[in-house]
Amino acid sequence: MLNEFPKSYNPKDSEEKLYKSWLENSIFDTDSKSEKPAYSILMPPPNITGILHFGHILNLTIQDLYIRRKRSQGFESCWFPGTDHAGIATQARLEAELRKENISRYDLGREEFVKRVWQWREKYGGIILEQMRKLGISCDWNRTIFTMDDGPSNAVNEVFIRLYEEGLIYRGKRIINWSPLSMTALSDEEVEFREVKEHIYTLRYYYEDNSGYLMVATVRPETIFGDTAVAVNPHDERYKHLIGSKVRVPICNRLVEVIADEYADPTFGTGCVKITPAHDPNDFMVGERHNLEVINSINPNGTLNDFAGEFSGLERFEARKKVLAKLKEFDLVEKIEDYTHNVGFSQRGGEPVEPYLSDQWFVKMKPLAEEALSAVLDGEINFHPPHWVKTYEHWLSNIKDWCISRQLWWGHRIPVYYAEDGSFTAAKSVDEARKKMGLNENAELRQDEDVLDTWFSSWLWPLTTMHWLKDGKIEDTEILSKFLPTNLLVTAPDIIFFWVARMIMATKHFKNEIPFKDVYFTSLIRDGQGRKLSKSLGNSPDPLNVIDKYGADAVRFTMIYLSPLGQDVKMDVNVETQDIPSVEIGRNFGNKIWNAGRFIIMKQEQILSDSGLKSNSELLNDSELTLADRWILSRLNTAIADIDDALDNFRVNDYSKILYDFIWRDFCDWYVEIIKIQANNSNDNNYKIRLMNFAVNIYKSILQLIHPVMPFISEEIWQLLNPGSKSISLVKINDANRTLIDKQIESDFELLQSLIEEIRKIRAASNLPPSKKIPLFLNCKDESTVNYLVSQIPVIELLAKCSDTVAGTSVEKPEPAVTSVVKEIEIYLSIGSLIDIDAEKSRLNKEIERLTSLISGSEKKLSNEKFVSNAAAEIVENEKNKLANLKNSLEVVRQNLIGLG
Repeated sequence: MLNEFPKSYNPKDSEEKLYKSWLENSIFDTDSKSEKPAYSILMPPPNITGILHFGHILNLTIQDLYIRRKRSQGFESCWFPGTDHAGIATQARLEAELRKENISRYDLGREEFVKRVWQWREKYGGIILEQMRKLGISCDWNRTIFTMDDGPSNAVNEVFIRLYEEGLIYRGKRIINWSPLSMTALSDEEVEFREVKEHIYTLRYYYEDNSGYLMVATVRPETIFGDTAVAVNPHDERYKHLIGSKVRVPICNRLVEVIADEYADPTFGTGCVKITPAHDPNDFMVGERHNLEVINSINPNGTLNDFAGEFSGLERFEARKKVLAKLKEFDLVEKIEDYTHNVGFSQRGGEPVEPYLSDQWFVKMKPLAEEALSAVLDGEINFHPPHWVKTYEHWLSNIKDWCISRQLWWGHRIPVYYAEDGSFTAAKSVDEARKKMGLNENAELRQDEDVLDTWFSSWLWPLTTMHWLKDGKIEDTEILSKFLPTNLLVTAPDIIFFWVARMIMATKHFKNEIPFKDVYFTSLIRDGQGRKLSKSLGNSPDPLNVIDKYGADAVRFTMIYLSPLGQDVKMDVNVETQDIPSVEIGRNFGNKIWNAGRFIIMKQEQILSDSGLKSNSELLNDSELTLADRWILSRLNTAIADIDDALDNFRVNDYSKILYDFIWRDFCDWYVEIIKIQANNSNDNNYKIRLMNFAVNIYKSILQLIHPVMPFISEEIWQLLNPGSKSISLVKINDANRTLIDKQIESDFELLQSLIEEIRKIRAASNLPPSKKIPLFLNCKDESTVNYLVSQIPVIELLAKCSDTVAGTSVEKPEPAVTSVVKEIEIYLSIGSLIDIDAEKSRLNKEIERLTSLISGSEKKLSNEKFVSNAAAEIVENEKNKLANLKNSLEVVRQNLIGLG
């Protein structure tokens, strides 16, 4: 077997081969008729325009970890994959392609444009799913859906019609968030507010008789062409006498009334507010209260229209400059002041959003929000970390109606049909619409030109993935019965409103069921300087290149190792090489596991070869188990129990740390070394074979423990150890055997580990030759400790490179010696003539001088208030840690000097 176990693990030799094998053997396929208990996860569908980034890597790794773990625990473990049609992003991508051909979508027409988008999707839309496979994820690919497939589309239409008939969808004229770049409406959640430094302009609105003027403050003088009133507060004594009179709007000279409304704040600006109902949501509400005329003076593309007269056709921000110049020319500007305020920007296009009056379709959200809020507050659905519950509660408690119409061609076209007289209805087809409206079969109807917000299909994801309303009719499916509610949703917190809340609303409303039981919110990924990974900063390497260099397992393990729940992930990024050196954590861990396995197999085969015995599967019997054997059994089962607790409570980062500490430290650094001693100290070849079989069994359990996060290397080694096995995924993992957990043995062994590690430290600190075995004296506090350490002398002497060990309760210190204390055991290393005592004293004194100088410099820096207050918190903390380490080093050197006499 050793001939088949290469000296080192090369991910490139394994990953593609193993993934192909998993697919060919249908390892990821699930059966909705299975009698196994169900476990399921919904993949957040990536946009078809998307490319893999490290946010995906973290998200997918966590999902795959749970799916693989549950599969190995005997669950029917189904991960539902798919992609999202991404209306705005995809249409923008295609329009950019068309511009290269010097044509627009209008040149093609709607039908041809949509056909082109489908062609693009067929060619490029699956790229991100192929990229995901490089990570080794184990979705049931046979269940892949696309939000524009026939099944999901039928469900979308039916849901729209049902909500319309329930009175929960309505058409209304409202001020909505408008993207002049994409020329479409945006939902509130698609708007990102940023602090912007601008100016506030106080303009002169002259009285009708020109006897004076009101001073009216505005940030947007370019919208004066839509002014239809000036509001003052009814309790503002300064203006009570003017209520009902008229003033003249600057430049356009329109007379508008001075109205009284609570919206006007007497303490802000002059207390007078221009009311522009078509271009401000608050002004629109004022306009409705006072039945004001609504004048829309801005075009959908962000230019001024004919109401702006000579400024017609100017882009809104360019118009602001020109309008201001004209106002100054006519002495209509009272003053200009600096002003900082929050401005909404489109998350898609990045441009400032335009408040825009438009006919749009809305969903009434309050009736839907009540059940969705209760589901979380009552504990039906749990958030991890739980602090997101407050955010969720605040949003749902203050929810506004959802604008669901988009002025696009790519997406689910709104299933509403209009008659020539303006009447309309929602229907699955034009024929159904005619019947609903009582029209004859030849009556002319036109379908609404708009499409639905992309999230309108995404909120049905828990249902459409399971074929609900696939034909527009079927309510219950075998898949729904088996897998709904799903167990876990892993997602970024920035879509808690876009997607998480709305999925809960839809599933509760239509199925009276929760969509998932737990929601795990992933962390934000930052570089070593604390900056968010971003292409523009050049600190976001291509994950595929990183996977190619280190292997998928290394990337997966490192991501969760660096990702505490609820905290940002920090990774060192080399901007010049576009590399992430942190991933060496995972690669080194994988190599450690590989090398341990190769050594055990090598030792096993060596014993068989030397003895001439045949391989068998016999294990150590209970009487043969040494303290070390019982310790590793206890540590293994403790690790299994701790891992179960960590993952059951979504402490994924803890899972990685438990794995790392148990495998690297306990198994590789300690137990593998100890079995060398046990094998070398025995002349019984049959015992040696049983010992190595025992070690292999522990190792196989380790492979099963790492498989959820490191599927490739665990599968590769599993296949080497178990030729003919279909997959490690299909081998049921053992639960923790708590009868094998012995905390006293673990405590005793921890003492042994601490002792050996301390001896290694003082050897290194004293510059003792690594190859020399040094006499060891141990002075213990009681006989039980002495007896335990005496039983472990072979282990201590081999691993600490000592000899002639003496342990007792009244052991005297030899001279000269270097000393230390660990857990009340005094350690004396008799150095005799191993080193030149005078030379070593001189070296230690110089080291004391050096460390004292460094400590003094660090203390001065930390006592400098300017440094502490001006330096970044991270730099100050690093300096504090540096000082603590220097002081510890100084104490060790002083003790070593004392030990030399």
